[in-house]
Amino acid sequence: MRAPAVSYKPERDDARIKSNKYVAFARPYKGKQGLLIVGKQQRPVLIDESQPDAVKVLPMRLDREAITDTWIFTLSLYEAEGMIQLEDCIVSNGEPIRSTKTFKERFAVLQKFADTIWFRDPQFQLNWQIQVADTYSLADIDSAAAGVKGGYVCLMPDSPTFRLLKVLPVAAPKHVVEGGPQSFLCVGVEGKPDVYDLKRTDGSQAGRASIQALSVSLKLQEKRSTGEIMRVMAEWNEDFESYIVTSVL
Repeated sequence: MRAPAVSYKPERDDARIKSNKYVAFARPYKGKQGLLIVGKQQRPVLIDESQPDAVKVLPMRLDREAITDTWIFTLSLYEAEGMIQLEDCIVSNGEPIRSTKTFKERFAVLQKFADTIWFRDPQFQLNWQIQVADTYSLADIDSAAAGVKGGYVCLMPDSPTFRLLKVLPVAAPKHVVEGGPQSFLCVGVEGKPDVYDLKRTDGSQAGRASIQALSVSLKLQEKRSTGEIMRVMAEWNEDFESYIVTSVL
């Protein structure tokens, strides 16, 4: 039913991009692709395509009178961030539209579903943040790229006969950190009780903190519960490709 993205190759795709209409959107984080299936009488279910047999129920507030048959949406799933991004509609009230309608038409159906049939309620959705992907013209592709934080940009063709393209970022130089542990300000990530970001003394972001010791986790939770400023010592770990918090100051 769906056509997975293929990596962008200039020699194959540039001519198509110049002669056909494409829009850009970001898959901002490292995640998985999947499907959201909404039935007339059934509760919505979420399918992770890497584990197709592990179907999960996803509570959503819906206008049931507007659902006369099955809807199927493609999505990106970001479990660490607690986010689901809806990207395309491939079946609309029982009608398969992936191969019969342009992306502009399908996206309009997706947007109408989001605006008039589904009612956002994060608490009811088990704290999942569900959003519709923001699309950009190719002239504004930098805006799509600005939202990438570990993921990549997609180029979606308007024509259903062409494939979705993913533009992978060029690998950055390997992170090299000299010396031992350094001092950081540790900031809790809202809505995630044991997830933290690190800030350097100049205020710049150092990345997500990796908490490996239970004692460190408990100390941070205690400080976080009292609203205390959290300062830590952290050391870069090549195996984890992140800073590991070694102690709480």
